[in-house]
Amino acid sequence: MTDWIFRGNREDFDIDTYLKDFDYIYWAVKHRKHQAEMLVGDRVFIWRSKGKSKDPYGLVAYGKITEAPTDKNKVLHPEFLLEEYWEKREVSEIKVGIRIEETRLDINKGLVESSLLLRDKELSKMQLLTARQGTNFKLTISEFSKIWSLWHEETLDLEDDEYETDESKTRLRTHKVRERDSLLVKKAKERFVKENGSLFCEVCGYDFLPKYGFSYAEAHHKKPLNKIKAGEKTKESDLAIICANCHRAVHRIESEDPWSYLLRIHGKLSDQFRHP
Repeated sequence: MTDWIFRGNREDFDIDTYLKDFDYIYWAVKHRKHQAEMLVGDRVFIWRSKGKSKDPYGLVAYGKITEAPTDKNKVLHPEFLLEEYWEKREVSEIKVGIRIEETRLDINKGLVESSLLLRDKELSKMQLLTARQGTNFKLTISEFSKIWSLWHEETLDLEDDEYETDESKTRLRTHKVRERDSLLVKKAKERFVKENGSLFCEVCGYDFLPKYGFSYAEAHHKKPLNKIKAGEKTKESDLAIICANCHRAVHRIESEDPWSYLLRIHGKLSDQFRHP
């Protein structure tokens, strides 16, 4: 199985409308090498380029290949080709069919903004981010793993291998990043915005919007993951909405209850808070 990112430019193609209206789409595959490599079952992220828009750009959808590359006259569902969405000449008449599993067209819906990839040393060197041209980009196992983590609302720097010396003994402490349910995180953020009017850190109050022009926050399990029992259900209210700095800090705190300790540091001993 191979993993991919397919890039769409809004100057050439009405990608937003296409993804809003359909969960089965076709994508152009220009190079013969890629046409031969793409197989049913391959995982695909859809990348929306910046273009001339001021909107955030980055990963906007995820799905799987369900129809191998073929000439557009031979596709199984020609009604989903929607050639009228193209503003310019098509990149290729060879199309691959993709079943979209999730679409996120803006930050509040979970769009993974480009800067999150650019701040990682490995991801920042991907051809997707360094080349102006290109539609289909193959991912390495490591690249896909990192992008998958970002898609599931995890920060890439939470997994630390840290050596500590204790009474002349050295031990390796590894914090394992666990995959979160993206729908749960999405609903927790939507609930937070509904209750508070905007997305900001409920610990320190930091709001990305005034400074950076977009809203952003991460989700954190209030109860340490190593204390969650097998089969135990996680509710929206079990997730805290916090900034990247506080998220990093809470995972560094040595305590039986890091979340309460973090609140205590900021003078907040309950979940009742106000946006400063």
